[in-house]
Amino acid sequence: MIIKTLLLLVMAFRLSAQQFSPAPFLGAGGASVAQDGIFALQDNPAGLTSLKRLAAGSAFQQHFVGTDIASQAFYLAIPVFSGSWLGFTVTNYGVFELSSLMRSGASFVRSFGHFSASVGVNYHQFAVHSYQSERQFSGDLGFQFRGIDHLSLGLFWRNIAQAKFSTLVDQRIVQEVGVGALAQVTSQLEAVVDVWREHPETWRYRSGLIYRFSEQFCLRGGFASSPFQYTGGVGFMKGKWAFDLASAFHVTLGSSPQLALSYAF
Repeated sequence: MIIKTLLLLVMAFRLSAQQFSPAPFLGAGGASVAQDGIFALQDNPAGLTSLKRLAAGSAFQQHFVGTDIASQAFYLAIPVFSGSWLGFTVTNYGVFELSSLMRSGASFVRSFGHFSASVGVNYHQFAVHSYQSERQFSGDLGFQFRGIDHLSLGLFWRNIAQAKFSTLVDQRIVQEVGVGALAQVTSQLEAVVDVWREHPETWRYRSGLIYRFSEQFCLRGGFASSPFQYTGGVGFMKGKWAFDLASAFHVTLGSSPQLALSYAF
């Protein structure tokens, strides 16, 4: 228990559950605001509009191999009627048997032709084992536009009402705005980029490339700032299943591998 507590005290930078990036996006630097699919629920649910049927996904990431710091996530997307979807997500970040920062959320997504929009509500819970817990709610807005050939644009506003935990616990509910783009460079190559501004003045950048050898296999690479990390990953599809492996590489703290699975019913 003492070692786990020291881990929290000496971490070189702040992490929160909201910064978790599912493997299909993590491999390309974590750039996700303009991307689509079931894992869009993490950073911009407006991307659910590419789904044609019920879909579910899950992910697990070990932060910095050799530590007990990990993230787990589950996603569910349900088409409710023509042009509309409901999305549900649960993400947990923490140290096993010591602390947990959990976010569960529900989103409603509506398509308007080339434009889609989402609105979401989240429940946040921060808990330290056998000590204390804090709870709060927040709201999000997301948008995507796909009316330009070979280009998709996205905008996501997280925690629009500036919700905060009520005590001096060293955790926070991030308020940030992200804009992103996805460009289809060739029939096989895609480039993605995100720019995030966290209130009041922190800027973060994410960028990457996705090379699709076929519909069943792709290779990803990229980088992210704050902290600076290289990323890489691969994706496989088999029938209705999709398997994604990715990792972030921090020059001092090492690698953070992740496995994500999804299934389209």
